[in-house]
Amino acid sequence: MAQAAAITINDGQATPVATTFSPESVTPGLSSFADRSTGIALAFRRLRIANSFAKGGKSVVNRCKVGIEIPVTTLVSGVTSVAYTLRANVDIILPDGATAAQRNDLYAFLKNALANALVQGAARDLDPLY
Repeated sequence: MAQAAAITINDGQATPVATTFSPESVTPGLSSFADRSTGIALAFRRLRIANSFAKGGKSVVNRCKVGIEIPVTTLVSGVTSVAYTLRANVDIILPDGATAAQRNDLYAFLKNALANALVQGAARDLDPLY
């Protein structure tokens, strides 16, 4: 089990800016990290990582869920509120019998799929495939 530490991820700007997500709540089942750079709690960007493990006969799969939330705020009559929140969730399902090589393949396919121009167009640019 890895000890939780700050996670630094580059944003999607033309000149990428490193964003640090600091541990907020850490448990083996669900860990939450927050980017507190705004100084406004309701505007904190969050990264969540959840794990659940196979339990023999009841469950034969391991799961890792990764989620990112990016709130966008607005100022109305001097009060900051959340206008909307962008969210992404990835649910990784690993059968208990999967080998390390198979898990590495799945991770590589996922990472590389998100870097693919067609997938980026659909996910980022709202450009559906036809």
